[in-house]
Amino acid sequence: MIPDRDAGARPPLTLEFAFVLALLAPLVHMVCVTVLLLIGFRGTLPVVGMAAVLAYGGMFTLCAARFREPPLERLALVRAPATAWLAVAFLAASVLLTSEIDNLVKAAFPPPLELTAAGEAPETPPFWGLMLAVVQIAVFPLAYELFFRGILQPLAVARLGLGLGIVLSALMSGVASGLTFGGVWGVAPAFANSLVLAVLRQASRSLWPSIALHALTGVITM
Repeated sequence: MIPDRDAGARPPLTLEFAFVLALLAPLVHMVCVTVLLLIGFRGTLPVVGMAAVLAYGGMFTLCAARFREPPLERLALVRAPATAWLAVAFLAASVLLTSEIDNLVKAAFPPPLELTAAGEAPETPPFWGLMLAVVQIAVFPLAYELFFRGILQPLAVARLGLGLGIVLSALMSGVASGLTFGGVWGVAPAFANSLVLAVLRQASRSLWPSIALHALTGVITM
């Protein structure tokens, strides 16, 4: 094995570094999707899920190499208060808010006809429900929460202040998630959902409640 270098010799993790990665996140994700399709992987859900693991796993690794604190402490993977778990149950209803925002955006700015034209429903592939569950409940909650709420948000809050830091991290997460799933029409509802997750993570001082809420909204969406 390659011996580990002195942790003090590594450059520190900065907001600028994490912000650049966040800007590149949608592009990196799409590149990973394209590469997986080119080498023979099939199926939209598994390819998008595997691409998320590769893209966000790679960016997380680049950031983790610059950690100065213990990883669990740095990512706020610590015990959350009981009130935070109560908030998770109540905030599950926020999926109705994001759904309504999605409807308003599409009513004000209708998508192109080719995206909304009715046609014959495609045949459901085998194990589609299981693949959807794995992607929505496991892959995306971990990928987005670890990177945007675990790494980017603390840096943004420390540098820019509470309000602006939360909004910035939620906006970057919303853009990455929205562009992946709904194009430009998906950014507004994804930003609203990310804002709820960012506030919960900041208020609870733990990443676990936001991971749980993200997974729970995936269950509700299914």
